[in-house]
Amino acid sequence: MPSQPIVRPAELTDVTACKTIADAHRSALGFIVAATFVDSIQRHRLFVAETDGEVIGFLRYNHRVRGDETALYDICVAKNWQRQGIGRMLITVLRESCYVHRRYAIIARCPVDLPANAFYARLGFQQVTIEAGRRRPLVLWQLTLAEA
Repeated sequence: MPSQPIVRPAELTDVTACKTIADAHRSALGFIVAATFVDSIQRHRLFVAETDGEVIGFLRYNHRVRGDETALYDICVAKNWQRQGIGRMLITVLRESCYVHRRYAIIARCPVDLPANAFYARLGFQQVTIEAGRRRPLVLWQLTLAEA
């Protein structure tokens, strides 16, 4: 039986695992190059979920320099670990980081046709609008946090 998953800041040794998970979800995430993960790690903008040394999910974000928001760029969990609370754990750690960095909201964009929209709604994100995307319309979600 696997140990309890943990969420931690990503390290350069996690790039291959993150890329593998992202590639398995290319229809939802698009193509993410390995250099994107390297850059996010170097800028301290990537969390990973792991169990027994295996990366099972990731969350890529940015605490914006202008404004008081955090942009959630990608969140993805390996298929055999979905619906087990891993995504919720990743969001919880991001929320904690937002408090430390004095951010009042997390914003995310998600293609309208993806089941991930239900995930955001379950976690308390509010749908703000639907906007044009490059390939398909995107739902803009916002999770308002308590005063940071």
